[in-house]
Amino acid sequence: MPSRHRVVTSAAVLILALALAGCGGGGAGGAAAPSAGSTSTSTSTSTEPSATPTSTAPSAPSATATDYLPVPPDRTLTPPGTDLPFREGALVAWQPRQDLVGVVGVEVLRVERSTVADLLDGYDLDAQAAASTPYLVTMKVGNGGDTDLGGRTLPVYVVDSEQRLVPPTGTDRTFAPCRGSVLPPVFAPGDAARSCLLFLVPDGASLASVMFRPPEGVVPITWTGPVKDLGKRGGTRGRTPR
Repeated sequence: MPSRHRVVTSAAVLILALALAGCGGGGAGGAAAPSAGSTSTSTSTSTEPSATPTSTAPSAPSATATDYLPVPPDRTLTPPGTDLPFREGALVAWQPRQDLVGVVGVEVLRVERSTVADLLDGYDLDAQAAASTPYLVTMKVGNGGDTDLGGRTLPVYVVDSEQRLVPPTGTDRTFAPCRGSVLPPVFAPGDAARSCLLFLVPDGASLASVMFRPPEGVVPITWTGPVKDLGKRGGTRGRTPR
């Protein structure tokens, strides 16, 4: 049982109104599977679960072309606005910093629902976090670009049943049910890894979809599918997601 030394504050469940215009449709065409390569489990260097919510709500998206960011000429991004089922991949891009474009294949493998009592027993939570519903999102990520993306955090969020954008809560490598929320320290072109993200969905709501949020003005790519119950501690708890 974890000791009561880590704190999940209300920042972990800060949410943003989601601009709905242009967020639907698109079909599953053009999806690309994550790049092949050596597989590892992503880890985080953070020392306690935390979340950094985005500062503004998404603007109404408008761009639908696949050239919203410069990518290698032999890569074709999945069209913005594409809706995919779990276990179907998309090739997407984002800009971690001004002089860097990341190109990754993302495949949502599974989404699991738990409870605070089962998943976060022994952690000090504020009232808002204690009333939330935890979800674990496990993904396969492949580096489909030409630059190292080691240590980067993907712009992946969930949309809840109230159409609110929920950011992930950071986890470190000691959190056995979901070991780390960033890419491995070295994540070279062609590498692949498993990534797990923890989301605390506010009380009274449920997870509706998983979203990769591209640059402002570009329609997001979403995944939907069946959500499974993680079960009590002693089930998958204590093992690395795979």
